[in-house]
This record gives sequence, structure tokens and C-alpha cells, in this order.
Amino acid sequence: MLHLLFDWEYPHWMMMAGAILVAAGFIGLAFHRNRNGPVNESSRAQESITPTERLKAMRESASASEQQKAKGK
Repeated sequence: MLHLLFDWEYPHWMMMAGAILVAAGFIGLAFHRNRNGPVNESSRAQESITPTERLKAMRESASASEQQKAKGK
């Protein structure tokens, strides 16, 4: 099996190196995104909202969208 690697020519080595670099880039991107936590201010602002306030806002949003659907029919 090892002799197959020795038979590779330059373009094949470049394709393999490129594939390895792309895979390493995606892995690095995944770690980078998970390390930072909340990215924007809106997610930080949502953390200060209590669960009951969030539930109330979700209910208001749902009722408003239902009213818009009813007006459209």
C-alpha cells in the first residue's frame, strides 16, 4: 500500500495537500466560532431577558403573525 504513495506525481501531491489544508481550515473555523461565544450585541441583550419576558414576546409575535395571516385571507 505504501508503494502507491511513492508512485504519485507532483499534481497528486498538490491535490492531497490542498485537501488537507481545506479540512484543517474547516476544523479551525469550527473551533474559532465555538470559542468566542456570543458574537453580536443582540444575543447579549437577549441573555438579560428573563424567560417569562421571552415567552411573552414569543406569544405576542405569534399572535401578530396570526392576525396578519387572517387579514390576508
